[in-house]
Amino acid sequence: MESGALLVEGLEVVYGRSVRALRGVSLDVPVSGVVAVLGANGAGKSTLLRAVSGTLALHRGAVAAGTIRYASERLAGRDPALIVRAGVVQVPEGRRVFANLSVDENLQAGALSTRGSALIRSNRERVFDLFPVLAERREQRAGLLSGGEQQMLAIGRALMASPRLLLLDEPSLGLAPRMVGRIAGVIREIAAQGVAVLLVEQNVTVALDLAEKAYVLDVGEVRLAGSSADLARTDEVRRLYLGEEETAAPDAASAPARPTPRKPLRRWVG
Repeated sequence: MESGALLVEGLEVVYGRSVRALRGVSLDVPVSGVVAVLGANGAGKSTLLRAVSGTLALHRGAVAAGTIRYASERLAGRDPALIVRAGVVQVPEGRRVFANLSVDENLQAGALSTRGSALIRSNRERVFDLFPVLAERREQRAGLLSGGEQQMLAIGRALMASPRLLLLDEPSLGLAPRMVGRIAGVIREIAAQGVAVLLVEQNVTVALDLAEKAYVLDVGEVRLAGSSADLARTDEVRRLYLGEEETAAPDAASAPARPTPRKPLRRWVG
């Protein structure tokens, strides 16, 4: 197993005593790039991220079977704080910022597991490089930010922990199309700086554009898996998730071009 890679094998998760949310889920995330997990509400996407980040118990869930390994070490059963220190950091769904704290105080809260004042300063500078608006509003209360700015802050706070693997849960949820494009561009830059990203996203168009590889969950099981380009050409994905009629796969000349990634800023140092 490559150092810094995530490997999930045969994962089963239950809530309470009887609700089985994941059934035999297997996937892998390499040390760099973006991997997307797609699916409808209730498919088990957020449950998967909770299992990896060690936060299942906060939602009355537990791993019933299977293994989760990051950098060859088992994650299941480990304290969430230790998982963060190992380099795996989650941005939960819903832009959960500390509304009564300032932007700067939110970022400082994200750095609680980061050792060394120089590294904390460097991480903050990189966050402000990615999100200049946060630098402009660093003294403002987070609750007064727009929804898109709160999403930026939630991602920035996670980056203060020097992640090597970033778990993003529905980062485009509830955002205007223009803001979705900005967030997508930032995710692309984060990946270019050396942070692997496991992206859970209902906006399939955005997810397949960002990710090199994708998995489709359906009622707790992996229904489809493969490269994003291949999945985007399948009739099932186009019909169920992209809202298109079932037709023959388009040829290369008619396929939409992927946007050119923006030049990365600085490589993230964890």
